[in-house]
Amino acid sequence: MTDSEWKERWHEVERFRLMAHETTDPVAAALLLDIVLDLEAGLNELVDVEAQGPPWLGAVA
Repeated sequence: MTDSEWKERWHEVERFRLMAHETTDPVAAALLLDIVLDLEAGLNELVDVEAQGPPWLGAVA
């Protein structure tokens, strides 16, 4: 994943986090926070996958 793709994903997480903070509707805030958690989990998975390196090199310890 390129640097610009990482930045785009991070900005997406921040945008949803800001929306959750600014909303006055508790249901909407809860849904937005759930979206943030899902997006962060996806980013964490990508970090783990990229940390392992290419599959032909094996896992990096």
